This record gives sequence, C-alpha cells and structure tokens, in this order.
Amino acid sequence: MEFTRTRLMIDKPECKICKKENNLQDLAQDMLYSLFNPYYKERGNFDLSELLRKYLQNEEIPLRDFTRNLGLYSSYWMRNFEKFREMKKRAWEELKGMLEKREINREDLSMSQLVELFFEEVVEELERMGYVESYEGKFYRKSVRYKAIAEKMIGDKILSIVLENLERRKVGEEMTEMEGTSIFVSEKLVEFDENLHTFDNIDIIETFVNSALRKKDDFEELVARQSKHAEKCSYVMLIDVSDSMRGKKIIGAIEAGIALKRTIKRRGSGELEIIAFNHKVSKVKGSEILNLEPRGRTDIGLALKMAGEILSGKTGNRVVFLISDGEPTSSYNSQLTPWLCALKEARMLRNINAKLHIVMFGNEKRFVDLCNSMAKLCGRSSVFHFSDPLNLKKYILHRF
Repeated sequence: MEFTRTRLMIDKPECKICKKENNLQDLAQDMLYSLFNPYYKERGNFDLSELLRKYLQNEEIPLRDFTRNLGLYSSYWMRNFEKFREMKKRAWEELKGMLEKREINREDLSMSQLVELFFEEVVEELERMGYVESYEGKFYRKSVRYKAIAEKMIGDKILSIVLENLERRKVGEEMTEMEGTSIFVSEKLVEFDENLHTFDNIDIIETFVNSALRKKDDFEELVARQSKHAEKCSYVMLIDVSDSMRGKKIIGAIEAGIALKRTIKRRGSGELEIIAFNHKVSKVKGSEILNLEPRGRTDIGLALKMAGEILSGKTGNRVVFLISDGEPTSSYNSQLTPWLCALKEARMLRNINAKLHIVMFGNEKRFVDLCNSMAKLCGRSSVFHFSDPLNLKKYILHRF
C-alpha cells in the first residue's frame, strides 16, 4: 500500500499554475546579466524585432522609437503612448507563450536583444521573481536597483565568462614561501614524517626509485613532498566610482569585484572588504555593489589610506586591489597635491607589508606613470592594464 502511495506521489503531474509562473525562470540569470551589462552582446537565431514588427504593421512609428521610448521628440508617440505600450505587452505575452510551449528555446534567443527590445517587460518579470527591488525609467536614463539574490546569479554568470578556458592555478595569495603543514605541496622532496605529513604527501614514484637504487625490497624510507605554509589572506578592493567611471568602466569594475568576491568565497581562504571611493570613501555591503553609481571627484590617496587602516588590524597576508581609470583630482590632505597624496599612501602600505595590485582602465601617460610609481613605492606590487574593461581575460601585467 505504501509503495503504491509513493508511486502516486512521484507520478503526480506538475502544477500548471507553477509551470506558467516559472516559464522564464530558466532565463533569469541571463536576463539579469544582460540587464546589468548592456554592452554584453550575444547572437540568437530568432529575431525578436520581427515579432514586434508584426504588431506595428498598420502604424507609422519607427521600430526604434517603439522600443527605446524616444517619444520625447514625437507628439505622435506621446498621444499614442498607452496604445503602443499595450502592443508591446501583447508581443511579450506571445513570446512567453512560445517559450512555455517550447516553440523556441534559450539557445534561440539573444538576451541582449531581449533586454533592448523588452526592457520594461524584463524588469517587471525579474521584479516579480524577486531579483529586482525597484525600477526608475526616464527618457534618457533607466535605473534598476537589484536585490541581494541578484548578485549571486550575476556573479556566477561573470565567473563562467571570465574563467572559461583559463588555466587553473592552485597557488593563491594565501600561500607563502615558508614551509609548513597544508594541503598545498611544493617540489621539494623530504623524508616522510608522520607527524608533519599526510599520506597524500607521499611521492610513490620517488619512493620506488629510491628503493630500487638501494636494491631493497622494502619501502621503509618513504619520500614525501614538503608542504607549503598557508595563511589567512585579507583583501581590500577599492573601486573608483567617480564621474569618469561611467559606462563600460563601472560595469567592468563591478564585475571584477563580484568575480573576486565569489572566488574568495568558493576557496574559503580569506576575507574581502569592498570600498567605493570618489572624493569620499564608503564600505560596500551585501548586494550594494550592483547598485554603485559614478559621481564626484577622484581621491586615490584617501582610498589607499582607508585600505591601510582596514588591513593594519589583520593578520596573515594583506592584499589591496585598486581599480581606477585616471589620475586623482582630489586630496583629503590639504597640504599635498592629489598626486603626492596617492604616492604617500602607497608608500605607507609597505609599512604593513601589504601587496598592491592596480587595475588600470585608462592609458594616459601621466596615469601610467603614477600607477608605476605607486607600485614601486609599495613594493611586491603589480599593475594590470585592461584595454577593454569588459574583457577581464585580456590584460598587460607589470610586476614590481
């Protein structure tokens, strides 16, 4: 009897209401990412613009005005706004019906085209799903505020793009040159010590070779690989949110921050503080990184000072990531120029033995010279130059 009851529960058909509610759930991550990063373009073999044109056959308004809400310039558009809005919603409902019936699949759609043509509908759908908190639409500017759950989904998408086909590295910032006890092994061969090593440290091949050279049949003298010493690592990421970071740069900076945050969490080997800075500094909490907006002047010295204060109270390795697109235009120290203030604070990081990794989204000579000077003053530093802020795979690296 129980067996029959169990089978009935397993064979219970899916609720039609739930199925209807979740017909776009599988696309949520891709829609979220394309909404966050409108510069990410992908192709699809189903042209969504043709679906819209079907509803505009008897109308004179251009498709561009219809989809981008540029009615500010058209009295015709303004008089018929509600009518065209209803047409667009009907096209959206037809698209959802096609997805529900599996007439088209995710592989057939370009998410960037979907967000471009059905921006309001996508935002409303994601808001209903619980990923978007609010939306403010204007003719020239559309602002979306994301919830915490959206960061995880966008973060996984970013990592899948950034880490695709990249070489996996076992050694990270938490590793030191010292020997110790950890899961990370070095190339150094030593005699196996059961008090220091695990059986995973034993090098079977070297043990066989040594036994053969001694012409003995036993393996009393086991050979092991010496473990490396691992320490907790504390990271501070400084994201420039001044006016000059608008557009692709702020999106690239946020993507870098989310990717690092997700990587650290997966490795479980350190902690990260994210600081947004312009002529002020503020700690970024939770999903607020997705809602950063550029404004104000740039004070790199103030940002480095904040990083130094955070890391001075930490143990283990200390690492600072500085993301900016240009030289500083503001100084918290009235006695120093913005340039000298940045150099002073970079030198102060050396006093707490912190590493400085500078991520450059600009290539002006003065800015390059400043970044190189900061790296030299700090020591054990690197300068990464990204010609495309949205391509985190391609960069030029200089070590100091």
